[in-house]
Amino acid sequence: MAHKIKKINDSLVELKNEAKSPLINLVAKKGDSRQRPDRVQTDSFFEKGEKVVGMEDAVRKIVTTLVSSDNQQKDLSVMAIVGMAGLGKTTLAKSVYNEPAIDKHFPKRIWVCVPNTFEVDTILSQMVDIAVPKRTGMKSQDAMLQVLREGITGKRYLLVLDDVWNEEREKWDSLMSCLSKLNSNPGSCIIVTTRSTNVSTIAETLPRSELRNLSKEECWSIIKQRALNLDENGFIDAELERIGRAIAEKCGGVPLVAKFQHLIKRP
Repeated sequence: MAHKIKKINDSLVELKNEAKSPLINLVAKKGDSRQRPDRVQTDSFFEKGEKVVGMEDAVRKIVTTLVSSDNQQKDLSVMAIVGMAGLGKTTLAKSVYNEPAIDKHFPKRIWVCVPNTFEVDTILSQMVDIAVPKRTGMKSQDAMLQVLREGITGKRYLLVLDDVWNEEREKWDSLMSCLSKLNSNPGSCIIVTTRSTNVSTIAETLPRSELRNLSKEECWSIIKQRALNLDENGFIDAELERIGRAIAEKCGGVPLVAKFQHLIKRP
């Protein structure tokens, strides 16, 4: 146990030092949209047994906005989810995407993990993969738009563009021009997740959703779930709880506790 505690403490010191740096590049600076770090592809699915913590109000507000009668009068609305890395932008987008009210309201739901270079044809191709999976593999933009029109015409759709770094208005306008040709029903929406307020300013037409830091108790709840595989009422050893709560306090409200899964294990 002593060795395990030392290992955890060393990691806590490392985390504390990272937190003191200039947000360790967690928030995109103006003009750095081409310096996006490599990351794994995201998808719209949660892991088995995964529970979302501390985002219930944000999910409810976004869902209410997207399905509201006021929004149904608009051809294509855009909402941005903005926050530093690790704060849960993708998790929030997934939560909204998988809400029963969203599934019912939007006959077509499309999830795109945006490529580093924000290539419009690549985004359209990924949309085809989801919306019309039997018609994939096209290279021509005109052909992709034709197929998307076949799959989306007369339907209301939700498009999630996850992890957008592009700050070039011309590229965004080019994508929006393509999407305007799909002949979808009014009330269709786009959710953009991004670290950059510059991206959100270019894209958004709806009120912005900015994520808050989690409380220490919420961080502790995530640690119990992910590292210890415990629910809220599960029994936990007093020493293990002390260590876990120490980690929660050092997280600074950022739910990056998964990195400690290899450090805390139930005996």
